[in-house]
Amino acid sequence: MSQTSEFHIRHASSADDDAQFIVAAFDSTLPYLGSIGAGEMWGETPFSEKDGFEQETIESVQKSEHQDDCLKIFIAEVEGPVTTAASVYAGRNERRTRVGLAMIRENSLPTYIAEREEMKPEVDGAKRFIFLEVMISDYRTWPLHKGAGAALIEAIKRYGRENEKDTLYVDCWAGNDAKLNRSGFSTNRVPGPESRVLDPGPER
Repeated sequence: MSQTSEFHIRHASSADDDAQFIVAAFDSTLPYLGSIGAGEMWGETPFSEKDGFEQETIESVQKSEHQDDCLKIFIAEVEGPVTTAASVYAGRNERRTRVGLAMIRENSLPTYIAEREEMKPEVDGAKRFIFLEVMISDYRTWPLHKGAGAALIEAIKRYGRENEKDTLYVDCWAGNDAKLNRSGFSTNRVPGPESRVLDPGPER
């Protein structure tokens, strides 16, 4: 789809077993979140052991492949040494290591935001927008994943411009004194649609 520095950003694909990678990448975040005091965000149970998560991920990738679906999944890859078998993507003429992913929705907000009374003014005013629901790095690929987040954000903003979006909303967890929020997108923006952080609070 696009390329930012050494990162290659593409849409997720069922043919490339991206669902398997996504589940494993989610699992890889848990030790890191625990190490920075944010383990409460997703808990300790691996996503691969949660009932229905793998099937939901497969279905999400399938939805992402449909042009008319609001859900889109982007995969970040780098050319380089293979660190884990689950992260390898066999391209047409090369091998790349998958290092991160992002899930977005076009002109659609999840119910945990849309139903919050304090979010109502923002929700009612939202028109042509992209909602970044989740973005994670595959921590098994350290240090190859460093910079993947910035590359994914740039690709998403480019996608927004190409599809005439005005705003990029970002979901940030408010727990652990909002450290993930402060170190994230509200202070590190790139040219493109306006960036706004939707922070529904620690109940999320």
